[in-house]
Amino acid sequence: MASINELTPEQMEKARACKNADELVMLAEAEGIELTEEQLDSIAGGAWYNCMNETW
Repeated sequence: MASINELTPEQMEKARACKNADELVMLAEAEGIELTEEQLDSIAGGAWYNCMNETW
């Protein structure tokens, strides 16, 4: 599985297009991207947008 720090420009574009946390998690799973516990907690807590912008 790929790390979130190894995203391609295409994957980053797809992540930015996600409209909600569920879409972001489904995208990560579909792309074989490993999310850390901290990132999953941020997504679950509603801070998915901040998690995406800070990390991706």
